[in-house]
Amino acid sequence: MRQKLILALLIFIAGQGFAQKYQYSIDLNQTVDDKLQVELVSPKISGKSVVFYLPKTVPGTYSTDNYGRYVENLEAFDKNGRNLKVRRLDDNSWRIFKAKRIEKITYWVNDSFDEVRTGGAIFEPAGSNIEKDENYVLNTHCFFGYFQDRKQMPFELTIKHQDDLVATTSLIDEDASSTIDQFEATTYNRLVDSPIMYAKENNASIKIGDSEVVIGVYSPNGVVKADYLAENLKKLLDAQVAYIGEMPVKKYAFIIYLTDKAPLSGSQGALEHSFSSLYFLPEVAGDRALPFIMDVSAHEFFHILTPLNTHSEEIHYFDFNDPQMSKHLWLYEGSTEYHAHLAQTRYGLKSKEDFYEEMSNKITASRTRYKDDLPFTIMSERVLEEEYEPEYGNVYQKGALISMCLDLMLRKDSDGGYGIIDLVNDLSDVYGSDKPFKDDELFDQIEKMTSPEVRAFLDNHVAGPQPLPLEEVLSWVGVDFIPEMQTGDSTVSLGSISIGVNEDRQIIVADNSNMNEFGKEMGYQQGDILLEMNGQEVGIATFRSLVADLQEDGKTGEQLTMKIKREEDGVFNEKELSAPIMKIAVVAKNVLQDNPNATEDQVKLRNAWLSAE
Repeated sequence: MRQKLILALLIFIAGQGFAQKYQYSIDLNQTVDDKLQVELVSPKISGKSVVFYLPKTVPGTYSTDNYGRYVENLEAFDKNGRNLKVRRLDDNSWRIFKAKRIEKITYWVNDSFDEVRTGGAIFEPAGSNIEKDENYVLNTHCFFGYFQDRKQMPFELTIKHQDDLVATTSLIDEDASSTIDQFEATTYNRLVDSPIMYAKENNASIKIGDSEVVIGVYSPNGVVKADYLAENLKKLLDAQVAYIGEMPVKKYAFIIYLTDKAPLSGSQGALEHSFSSLYFLPEVAGDRALPFIMDVSAHEFFHILTPLNTHSEEIHYFDFNDPQMSKHLWLYEGSTEYHAHLAQTRYGLKSKEDFYEEMSNKITASRTRYKDDLPFTIMSERVLEEEYEPEYGNVYQKGALISMCLDLMLRKDSDGGYGIIDLVNDLSDVYGSDKPFKDDELFDQIEKMTSPEVRAFLDNHVAGPQPLPLEEVLSWVGVDFIPEMQTGDSTVSLGSISIGVNEDRQIIVADNSNMNEFGKEMGYQQGDILLEMNGQEVGIATFRSLVADLQEDGKTGEQLTMKIKREEDGVFNEKELSAPIMKIAVVAKNVLQDNPNATEDQVKLRNAWLSAE
């Protein structure tokens, strides 16, 4: 009898342990009006009530998006199928009463690719697409939630789908069926880190060392093939792995969604994950799309270095609904952007001149679009606040330049033998994916590994307001920094105005402070909404081609007429701005070029910086 009781107790305990995971399921075959129903078989919950969440924000977006806005009709049931009381608390949370009786939760999720809800559009690489029988972009944070204080439990996903749809993801399918996929994630953080896309087969796989890299492409008109991208991405990844030293993950997925429509967010790009990256890009012919895809892919792939293997407690223990941001975006995004361009240069995929031009453009952008005296650590820590959110884009500009300065400092002190990639690798040895650092201690650790001079640079130019010492550090490698240079060329332009997109997805004049002579003749004002250019509608989908046609075909003396809408005394009025087209002398800003009189030591250090030989 005692043995039977022990056996029964063990079976009970095993059953309880098995139940302590989230068991989610979705049936793509049951798509209704671009919506999917999500079903959760709940882990055991104690207490009188519990709060169920979808994220307010997720890592890598640095924005508040409130993904729960797209959830409808959430219901909770006990084991007998009876409804439990549910109260919606806000966009992202629901309180469920009689929590210990929760057996199942169901709700419907609408997609974000084709619907803007109160609060604005979601950047598509972080959003969702539900297109019946055609394409499903399942960023997992858009569909699957968690209970308060229970993010560290396992998650199981079961997804039924049509047999002609193929999943692209870094997750492993544990089910052999051609119409059912089963995925597992150890925690909610790992689940959110694992997007999935279903589409008709347009996939490729390549080997990088002992690691598998999968590429899945959705190209609505069949313009871009995964095999073509794989062939070119292999060259890039071989260069990047040579630059890093080894491939730090066993499987990586490029999830690429191409569109022939204007995005609701007005943006395009990608979102990084530890073992994959998800892309939302315009569908153009492969050879035209390739340079942009390569640059974006290079950046996103390098996130396998950081934040995957080096990150702070704010990221490791990320709070999806009350996020505390790290101070070190210069490392997570800035160094990643720098590695992306330097690796291609060191291994022959880009010329030295291309690299110089890229850094030159970043100098100009960082000094004209952003607050150059704003300490980077403050911007990073407070990036979700309204005052600092517009400064986020500087992580790809000044953030990369910070890494360039660090790289040159380190190489100067090591006779070229030790650079920022070595520092990042050494930091990953100290920390690693499972050991976060404390935000306030990172500079201390870097000083231990480098020098007091490097620490002073971080204190003064990253945590402090001082401008980067670009001219000084570039002189160490015999590169001249020329703030302004006449090129001898001239071109037709809109007037050297900065363009933006408003909440209604209209093209606007974001800044007119740097207008050239033609811009002043046109009379643009900040905030003007551009409606038509010489009778042709101006919109997100048409603007670039209209400007390209103007630059290619516009003739001096011909009239350019721009129909605009301008706010005056609280009322928007349509107006026409017009002026004769003129060619404006091209003045290059912040030019980088080799000093023809560089010393032998400067050239040697430059070669150690830009060449892998």
